[in-house]
Amino acid sequence: KKLGADLKKPLEGTEIQRKEALQLLENNCKFLSLALNDRKDDDGRKRVIQSGVIEGFINVFENYDLNLITRTYSQVFFQFTNPSSDEVCLLLAKKKPYPGLIRLLEHTIDDVAGDAIASIFNIQLSGSNTTPESDPHPHYETIQESDGIKNIFALFQMKGSKQNRDISALCIGFLFRAREISDQVMRQEIIGHLKSLLNDSDAWLKGSAKDALKYLAQNKKNKVAIEAGGFSIPK
Repeated sequence: KKLGADLKKPLEGTEIQRKEALQLLENNCKFLSLALNDRKDDDGRKRVIQSGVIEGFINVFENYDLNLITRTYSQVFFQFTNPSSDEVCLLLAKKKPYPGLIRLLEHTIDDVAGDAIASIFNIQLSGSNTTPESDPHPHYETIQESDGIKNIFALFQMKGSKQNRDISALCIGFLFRAREISDQVMRQEIIGHLKSLLNDSDAWLKGSAKDALKYLAQNKKNKVAIEAGGFSIPK
């Protein structure tokens, strides 16, 4: 609870006091990261989420200068989303984390933006997994309210790490489930990238790209773009 309260406080005082406060927060976040690292403990995560810590991280992501947000913060938040169940990620979604995470996509440190896009993917996946496949994505509007699609596509186009490009493309593919990607450039580039991932050596990426293409193909215009050149989605 104390960490959650500390993360919610505005950074005040002299420069030395602010540096000390940031160092203390960073150290406490590292302890939390060690506790979460690779542990599949849904009950533990739920307890920490309900203690107010997530609201603290959201405050940091929404309000701190981006250059003060180190990898430690984004990595701990990501660890709440993975390895986690849909139930845990739906709990996170209720805390309204998307605006802060979308802001982090503009971070100059590639790994921080990477943690943010991976967290967005994992949280949206819980919405996708718990609703009928033929329905539009339940988180689409919420993400659009923060210009999320535009920012996710900007990260994709930045030509940063392969992982960030791949996860950005998957995010857009999942979010436009049974919905037209009306921006022609986005439609062409995202569908092209997803099709290329079907030949990736990573089995998870291949499977996720196939799912994304199936979701997109439920819309006629997307389907035409996917099937261009005689392509068909593997069964």
